[in-house]
Amino acid sequence: MADESLNFNPDDLGEFDRAPDPAEALAAFDKASGATFVPAGVYLGKLEAGELVTTRAGKPAYRLRFAVVEPAAHAGFTLWRFYTFADPGNANRAKAALAPLRLCTGADLRRCPFPDTGRLILCRVLVGIQKDDPTRNDVIRFTVERDEGDDSSAAARFSLPPDGSGEGGSAS
Repeated sequence: MADESLNFNPDDLGEFDRAPDPAEALAAFDKASGATFVPAGVYLGKLEAGELVTTRAGKPAYRLRFAVVEPAAHAGFTLWRFYTFADPGNANRAKAALAPLRLCTGADLRRCPFPDTGRLILCRVLVGIQKDDPTRNDVIRFTVERDEGDDSSAAARFSLPPDGSGEGGSAS
C-alpha cells in the first residue's frame, strides 16, 4: 500500500502558485461601475467570434460577438448580433449582412474558428437599446472598417483557373 502512487500529480502544485492574485481581481471589482450596457450610438468593435448556434426557440442562427474598442470609456463591453434563417426573408437579410465578412455559404458558416487565427476584423457597429429591456443592447447593423490578416487574396493568386489552363498545363 505504501508503494502506491498518490491520487494527485505533484507537478500540479505549480499551478497553484500561478493562480491569479485575488487582490487584482478585487481591485477590478472595486473599479467596476456596474453598467451592463452601453448607450445607443456608433462604436468601433473588434469581431471576436462568429458561430452557428441554436436559439431558445430551437431555430438555427449565426451569432456574432463584438468587443467594443472605441470610445475608450466603453472599451471591453461585449455586443451580440444574431441572424436567423428559418424563413426566406430572414435568410436573405442574414446573407446580405454576413457577405462583407465573406460568409456566403453554409460551409462558410460552419467554419470554426471564425475569424481565422491571426485575422483582425474591426467594424463600425450601430448599437441601440432593446425596446422591452432598456438595460440591454441590440446591434442594429455593422460595417467592416478594416480586415487584417486576411489571406484570401494570397490564396487566389496561387490557385489554378477552374478549366485547368495556366502554368504547368499540358504541352502541345
